[in-house]
Amino acid sequence: MKLLLDTADTDVWQRLAPQGVFAGITTNPLLMQRAGMTCSIENYNRLFEQAQALGYGEIHFQVFGDDWATCAEDILSIGPGVFVKIPAVAAGLPVVNHIDCPDRVTLTAIYSPSQIMVAEALGVAYAAPYYARLHEASSNADPAFQTMRQIEQNTRVLVASLRSSEQIEHLAQMGFRTFAIPGQLALEWTENPLSLRAVSEFEDAAS
Repeated sequence: MKLLLDTADTDVWQRLAPQGVFAGITTNPLLMQRAGMTCSIENYNRLFEQAQALGYGEIHFQVFGDDWATCAEDILSIGPGVFVKIPAVAAGLPVVNHIDCPDRVTLTAIYSPSQIMVAEALGVAYAAPYYARLHEASSNADPAFQTMRQIEQNTRVLVASLRSSEQIEHLAQMGFRTFAIPGQLALEWTENPLSLRAVSEFEDAAS
């Protein structure tokens, strides 16, 4: 099982880093906006330094702007453990070839099994399908994700766009092993009310 934090909120990074549960961070321009940051290479560098200092092994930054190829090169130059997120659309696929570094690429914004086939053909490290968004737009989400799971071989399917713990558990039961977990959900995992009640009872007994 490999879990990544899907947030640009560094307070969440700091709170969860000591647990050692999350192997890294995924971000995108929308997540940065929600965290009160503009999307820039300078801010990517700052986030990389913070992730490194907290012990996260990898961080995924998304291309943006008018020149994705140059942006991808700038992202990869930030440092080790950095992956470049490139949308799996016609404008993005040539960028993967241009940078010629598939083992540091995450194809993102995936909604169909055919896009997983593309990721496998390109040999990229990760492919990130959006579960909740597809589920909300279509009744075909589960069959599509079952097919993605069957196609997955060398490219790791990194399931993103998740709304609840129930969705994550459902997908884990389907066989997925790599998830981008939203920050609030990640915080809730260790704050289960029944677990906290049990701890309180243990402490009462000990005293």
